Amino acid sequence: MNSRIRSSDTRVGTGPTAGETGDLVPERLEVPALLKVAVVVAAAGAALLAIGPGVGVLQGAPPAAYGSGPLLIVLAVVPVLVAIGLLIAGKPVGSAGVLVGAAFLAPGRALLDLQFAADALVASRPELVVPTDLAPLAAGAGTWLLVAGHVLTLVAGAMVIVRAGAQPGTPVAAEFEDSEPESRKRLLGWGLLFGGLATIGLLMPPFRSANAFLLDLDLTNGPGLVMTGGLLIALAAILGCVFGGTARTPKMGRGVLIGVALAILAVVLPSQIAASTVDWLESDWRSYMATAGAVGLVGVAVWPSGLALKRKESKPLDQSGDRVHMVAGVLAILAGMAAILGQATELFVVEIPTDVPINQTDELIILSGVRPGSFANRLLLPAGILVILLGVLLLIKPIARIFRPMLSVAWVGVPLAGFLALDAVVTATSTSGAIRAGASTWWTLAAVVLAVAAAITAGAAGAIERDDVDLTDRSSNIILMAPIAAAMLFAVGAFGLPTMRADQYVAPGIWSNFRVASWGLVVALLAVLVAAVVAARSRPARGAALMFGAAGVVAVHALEVPMTGARAEGSAAAAGTWLALATIAALVISAFVALAVRPEPARRR
Repeated sequence: MNSRIRSSDTRVGTGPTAGETGDLVPERLEVPALLKVAVVVAAAGAALLAIGPGVGVLQGAPPAAYGSGPLLIVLAVVPVLVAIGLLIAGKPVGSAGVLVGAAFLAPGRALLDLQFAADALVASRPELVVPTDLAPLAAGAGTWLLVAGHVLTLVAGAMVIVRAGAQPGTPVAAEFEDSEPESRKRLLGWGLLFGGLATIGLLMPPFRSANAFLLDLDLTNGPGLVMTGGLLIALAAILGCVFGGTARTPKMGRGVLIGVALAILAVVLPSQIAASTVDWLESDWRSYMATAGAVGLVGVAVWPSGLALKRKESKPLDQSGDRVHMVAGVLAILAGMAAILGQATELFVVEIPTDVPINQTDELIILSGVRPGSFANRLLLPAGILVILLGVLLLIKPIARIFRPMLSVAWVGVPLAGFLALDAVVTATSTSGAIRAGASTWWTLAAVVLAVAAAITAGAAGAIERDDVDLTDRSSNIILMAPIAAAMLFAVGAFGLPTMRADQYVAPGIWSNFRVASWGLVVALLAVLVAAVVAARSRPARGAALMFGAAGVVAVHALEVPMTGARAEGSAAAAGTWLALATIAALVISAFVALAVRPEPARRR
C-alpha cells in the first residue's frame, strides 16, 4: 500500500497483527502502569463522592430539598467511566487527560464541602441538606467521604499529568512528540471562549431562596470557605482550559477539556435542578452560562479536527504567534470592557425591608456604616482603559509583538482595582443584611477572570516568540541595574504603605490590616518586582515594554486618592502615593536606558 495510515492512538501492525486477507490491523498502545493505578484511584474517589451524600453530610440532619441521590451518583462516576471508556477504545492519552481535567476543580470543590464542618447553616447546598432550624449541626461521615473523594481525584490527575504516566521512550510517551499545531490552536481558542463563559457562570449565584434557613449566598457575602472555594473553582476552570489548549499533544488537551467540563457540570447542575424543581427556590439565569460553557467544551473536545487539518497546512511559527496575539488582544478588550461596566454600575444595593418607615431609611443606612454612593470601584475605569488600549494594539499585527510584554504586566491593574472594589462589597454586605452585592460586583469578577486569561494567553504568545529567537548569548546591561533597583525599592513602599490618610479611616495594607484589597496590592507588587527582574535580562525592546507595563500598573495605584478619595472624609495623599510616583519615574527612566544604552554581550567561558 502506498497510502500512509495515521491514527491518533494506534500503531499499524503487520505479520501477527494482520488479518487473514493481509489487511493491516491497528495495534493498541500498551497502557502505562501508572495510568492504570490512577484510574483505580479515581474510581475509588468517585465511589466516595457517590456514597457520601447517602451516608449523610450532617449528623441527624433533615433531607435534601429534592431527590438528588441518582443525579449525584451519575455526576460522580461519569468522569471515571469516560476515562475507562477511552482506555478500552485504545486512547490512553485522552483517558489521562480526563483525569487531569477533573483534578483541576477538585481543591475548590473540597473547600465547598468543608463548609459543612465549619458552619453547616450557611453552606446553602439544597441538593444535600436543608436545615429546618438554627440549631448547630455537626458534620457527618458523608462530609469527610466527599472531601476524601476530591483528594483522590486530585491525586489521580497529578499521577498522569506528565506524559500520561508513561516512561520516556515508550509508545505512549512518543504520542507527546507528535504535536498538531493547528489542532492545539483550535483547542486553545475555543477552549478559552467556552471556558471563559463557564467561568463567568460559576461566579454567579445559582438560585434565589425564599427559605430563611437556606440562604441565597454569592461569592461576595458568603462564608470564607464558600467564597474561597468558589473563586478557586472559577479560576481552575479557565486554567484547565488553558492547560488543555497548550498541552504537548491535542490528544491530552481534548481529554482535559472533557474532564473540566464534567467537573463544572458536577458543580452547577445540582443547584440549578434544585432551583427549577423546588417551589421556594428561583433560578438565576446567569449561572446557566456555566452549563452552556461546559457543553461547549465537550463539543470542542469531540468535534473532529481532521477535516480542518486536511484542508490547510500547518501555519509557520510567526503566524501561530499572530493568532495567539489576537486571542490575547480580544481577551484584554473584553476584560477592559467588563472593568468599565464594573465602574459604571452599582457595587451594592440597599434593600430596605417593607416594614421599615421611609423616614428611617437614612438612619438604617447610616447604622450600616455604608455610604450609598460608593467610590471604591472608580479605579476600575483607568485599569479598564489601560488593558483595552493594549488589547487593541495587540490586534495590529505589525506592532503586536512590541506591546505584548506590556500586557503581560499591565493586566495586573484590573485585579488591583477589582479587589479594592470587592473589599467594599465584602465590608458592606457583612455589616448589614439589608445590603446586597450589585451588578458591579459581577462585572468586576468577570473582568478579573478575563484579565487572567489574557495574561496567560500573552505568556503563551511570548513563549512562541522565544522559540524563534536565539537566546544562547544573554546580554547584561550594568547601567540599567541602578534605576531598576531604585524602582523595585520604591515599589515596595508604594504598595506596602497607605496611599490615602483620613480621620477614622484605616487603609488596607500588606503588613497590617490585611483585607480583600490587600490581595490586589500583593499581586501588583509581585508583578512589578518580577517584571523589573525579567526586564534586566531581556532584549532591550522587550525589557522596555515590560517596564512601561509595570509603570502602567503603578499609575493605576497612584490614582487611588484622586479617584476614590471621596469615600473617606478629609482624605489626603499619603506616603504610598508619593512613592508610587517615584516608582513610575524610575521605571520610565529604566525603560529609556534599556533602549538607549546597548548592553554588553555575555562572555562565553
